[in-house]
Amino acid sequence: MTKHSEYMEAFFGVELYKKFEDVLGDLENIELDLKDISKEVGRLGGKMEDEDRLGTAREMRAATYESAQQVRDVRTFLDFYFTQSQELSQIILERDAYMLLYQIYKWDMNDVRDLRSWIRDFNHVCKTIGYRPEDLLNLKRLTAVPVPEDVIRYPVYAVDKHGYCLCGKHCDDIMYIDEIREEMEEKKKSA
Repeated sequence: MTKHSEYMEAFFGVELYKKFEDVLGDLENIELDLKDISKEVGRLGGKMEDEDRLGTAREMRAATYESAQQVRDVRTFLDFYFTQSQELSQIILERDAYMLLYQIYKWDMNDVRDLRSWIRDFNHVCKTIGYRPEDLLNLKRLTAVPVPEDVIRYPVYAVDKHGYCLCGKHCDDIMYIDEIREEMEEKKKSA
């Protein structure tokens, strides 16, 4: 059984950014190898001497086996960092939570759907690691540009450049600002 200290040593003893780049490079190489194998399979159906056909089949078998080994290595790496150790998963998920917070607070106000997606992801990550999202994310100060006073009570949490608002109890609705104003006006009249 692997000890906690071995997991931590492996986690901090590796430049994860570089390791992930290497894994992505491996996957790209596997993709190219498989495409080459596919071309060779196509050649096998054509006119070839039996000796050439046998040689090509052997080369394809070796290349396929090598690709399978590379896939196993990538799977082992990902399995280690994402499923074997709760402590490592916790660290990675905490990092993800703070990365999402950064994205949320640095939102460019272009499309409120991006903001909604990041908030959903943030809430999911927080629940996964046992954090309370409201302790880290202040919905009243979600963006640097304040929400117009007449719609803030709807509640509206953010407005993008095009007038679409992130609203609703759980920050999961998107409405055009004029629709919100009309709805609020209707509620005033009926009250």
